[in-house]
Amino acid sequence: MALKILGLSFRDTWQEFGTILIVHLLFLLGTVLIIPGPPATLALFFYGNKIARGETANERDFLHAIRAYWGPAWRWGFINLAVIGLLIGDYYLTGKLASNSNTVHFIQGLYIALLAGWLLLQIFTLPFLFEQEQPAVLQALRNAAVFIRSNLLFVLVLALLLGLSLAAGMLTFMLTFAFGGALVAFAGNRAVLKDLPDR
Repeated sequence: MALKILGLSFRDTWQEFGTILIVHLLFLLGTVLIIPGPPATLALFFYGNKIARGETANERDFLHAIRAYWGPAWRWGFINLAVIGLLIGDYYLTGKLASNSNTVHFIQGLYIALLAGWLLLQIFTLPFLFEQEQPAVLQALRNAAVFIRSNLLFVLVLALLLGLSLAAGMLTFMLTFAFGGALVAFAGNRAVLKDLPDR
């Protein structure tokens, strides 16, 4: 199933090639400018959600989503900033303040694993925002956690396939830079939609 989801996501990327170039450029610009970064990320997943549902979408939908989801996007952004900052800070402080021992390396490894798990959670959190009656970030995080727990093997295989695809894209003319975010958005949305009862 994970391979099928990835294949469909690649197909989406190919079929939406022209629009994705514009949308992904706007997404990267928003990320570089920082302030519109979280809304641009949510808008990319909103665009991916419409495509995964078989609907038509373009850069106007992307720009509309930035405005429509500005509040939820920044709530999600602040939560991410806090969690990622805490994990990176703890990793750094553990290495600086503790002696160089196996226990320290184990604890730092634990922080890296927690960070990877948190980032993985986000791939499914954002699609759930668009499937809920209200775009409540905490509810979407909870739904994503339940989804991962219920589909752990599928999620891990999909994450591995996505990681390999993005790594290969970096080696082949920086394709990940041009399309990587869209590929992740398509895969996350398709994974969530295939699990919902009405799909």
